Amino acid sequence: MDVSVGQAADALGVTPSRVRQLIAAHRVRARKVGREWLVDGASLPDAPRLGRPMSRAVAWAFLNGRQPDNPQEAWRYRQRLRRLTVAPEPERLLASWVASRGDRLLFVANEPAAVLADPRVVRSGVSDPRAGLSAAEWAEGWVRADDLKALRRTHLLRRAEGAYRVVLHVADELPPSPVPLLLLAADLVDHQGARELARARELIRGSLA
Repeated sequence: MDVSVGQAADALGVTPSRVRQLIAAHRVRARKVGREWLVDGASLPDAPRLGRPMSRAVAWAFLNGRQPDNPQEAWRYRQRLRRLTVAPEPERLLASWVASRGDRLLFVANEPAAVLADPRVVRSGVSDPRAGLSAAEWAEGWVRADDLKALRRTHLLRRAEGAYRVVLHVADELPPSPVPLLLLAADLVDHQGARELARARELIRGSLA
């Protein structure tokens, strides 16, 4: 059954922008009718919505471990930490909460290593040594939205239509380097691979121990 981008986003607990990224990366099947995409519901990843996505500001505060000053918000923050502690799949729960943290763009590059060496990029995901994943041929990190165009020009980055080797997460401001463990875990979840999901779970549990 075909569903709209909005319905697919609601089912996965992500933003409509993220669904369009999945379409562009050919990770879900979709067809365009006029200006709108219709998504094949059977092709959606098996990741049911686990929690309402936070606003971008709240997501970044949570990922950075900043407890709100407001008592009610502070209580909600602590409840979320408790839920992660007891959740059977904390990695999927976290990813559903912080889906709004930034855009995830996929590229092809001649030299992914040069992208990682660029000071405008903060390593995350499979390119962060703490992930413990062998991914020497990949480049993954965060970049400021204002730097994206120049970065693409410098490294001749081309938007991927299929296979890709560069993953850039785009936000208004860069996260600290190294990125917070919860952010690293959330970025790993986006790969949806068994190794990445398992490592994200370990990172979350380790950060909350």
